Amino acid sequence: MGSSSVIDSPGKRNLPGFGRSGIVKGQPEAAGVLVQPETYHAIATGVDVIANAVRPTLGPLPRLVALQGSKHDQPPEFLDDGATIARRIIQIEPRGCDVGAMLIRNALWRMHREVGDGTATLAVMYQTIVREGVRRIVGSGCNAMLLRTGLEQALQVVQEYIRDAARPLTGAQNLAEVARGLCQGNDELAAMLAEILDVVGHEGLIQVEKGNRLSLEREYVEGTYWKLSGWVSRYLITDLQHKRTHFTDVGILVSDLAIKDPGLLVPVLERCAAAGIQRLVVLAREVSDAAIGLLVANNQRDTIKTLAVRTPSVGEAEQAASMEDIAALTGARAYASAAYQSLADFAVDDVGRAESAWATESLFGLFGGKGDPRVIRQLKRTLRKRRDAAQTDLERERLEARLGRLSGGTAILRVGAATETEAAALKETAQRALAGLRHAMRGGVVAGGGAALLAAQAALRAWPCEREEWSAARDILMRALEEPLRAIAENAGAQPDVVVERVKAAPTGSGYDVRRARIVDMRAAGIVDSALVLERALQIAVSGAAQALTTDAIVHHRYPAECLEP
Repeated sequence: MGSSSVIDSPGKRNLPGFGRSGIVKGQPEAAGVLVQPETYHAIATGVDVIANAVRPTLGPLPRLVALQGSKHDQPPEFLDDGATIARRIIQIEPRGCDVGAMLIRNALWRMHREVGDGTATLAVMYQTIVREGVRRIVGSGCNAMLLRTGLEQALQVVQEYIRDAARPLTGAQNLAEVARGLCQGNDELAAMLAEILDVVGHEGLIQVEKGNRLSLEREYVEGTYWKLSGWVSRYLITDLQHKRTHFTDVGILVSDLAIKDPGLLVPVLERCAAAGIQRLVVLAREVSDAAIGLLVANNQRDTIKTLAVRTPSVGEAEQAASMEDIAALTGARAYASAAYQSLADFAVDDVGRAESAWATESLFGLFGGKGDPRVIRQLKRTLRKRRDAAQTDLERERLEARLGRLSGGTAILRVGAATETEAAALKETAQRALAGLRHAMRGGVVAGGGAALLAAQAALRAWPCEREEWSAARDILMRALEEPLRAIAENAGAQPDVVVERVKAAPTGSGYDVRRARIVDMRAAGIVDSALVLERALQIAVSGAAQALTTDAIVHHRYPAECLEP
């Protein structure tokens, strides 16, 4: 464990260049307006507060940040995750500085939600662009809007370089090397995540759960499964010992109908039996006791084995999504209650097929669906677009889970520890590392440790600048590209300027291995970064900093008077 950096409460100290906020307890603070150049100084100071709190966490040898507990008797919370650190800082004073702090805070949380990694890299680049941009605008008279355009154009040059430099990430060994950097030195967790992803693929369904043992466990499930489902009656169980029913070579009737009249099932069972379907799973939102009795009687006569299962998920939208996925996997027609009142027009061709299906009290699973691969591929393309455009964590997680089920690989990782706090922290680390590894597998990897960003300076040098402000923007972004390597070296106890110059003088692809304190070929040493993570960090840093640099005034609302009476 590294040393710790303690954040004092920003609201209880004066920030550079500013006096006290003027807030007097029990009295309202007057509304106010900040204009230039005070606006720039306030925003830059607020950005520095957050970025300086996150900066110590960057690199394989990070320092920790201690946050005071919300109550006086609670111990400090030690963190090395940039997004969480920024999220814990609710407000700073003066309020002009709070605007800049909240701008970068929101950018960090956005990065965390979309990618799950790269927040510290984003923070130091964001800070550098703002600091250098303010210096150019205030000191040299650069036009802020033209500077913003230049930054956006230069960004495209760097992103194109990162894409061209990316190489695929495959194989358990390479995955484990990347995972080791994401798992905070937990080699066992890194190796297990690498194995799981190598088996199920980067789009496979991977559930991370708290385990009951003081160790890591993984379990692979044939096919895929849905929670909030399962058989509707114990009378339909075939394996009483495990309270489970398992069918092979099975037909799947997909619906979210409420089947109350057993007469609706009679023609379905007769037509399926006549077509040679010997085992049938019926998905329904609700099945009456009378309908269950019909299915049980059928099973006893051994004409056609049947199993009724609750339609997976809760809520109309989620159930519709589950039915769409099951229908695609099995080639079934989905009888949605929004379009169908009954099974009156049922045809045997509406039944999907799978190699096997199983159900417990709360789970329903499929393996070897016989759906059309073209339909599945099209649905996956649609879900990927929706995932990339998702606005919330919950929506993105649901879409990734759907993609995992359609991809066919399913695994469960159970993490356990001596205490609940340790287990929760380990689970969070596993989820964050898993997200980073998925991105690395999707978009490829580049030389890590800030080496790829530093190498991108060559592409910027060759970029023709049409305006003086664009030339300034190029210089600003080139300086920002050095900052992650500087922070990594500084956190490891090295001299940043010396390290940067040594890496620049080394062959392309070289970087600074802080663990061995020497310049190495980063790919050969297994030190790589996700290309997608770097691209997104660059995009959010430039767009967020450009917004800050084109903010000319800050308007404060009046604080209401504090009242101690109910």
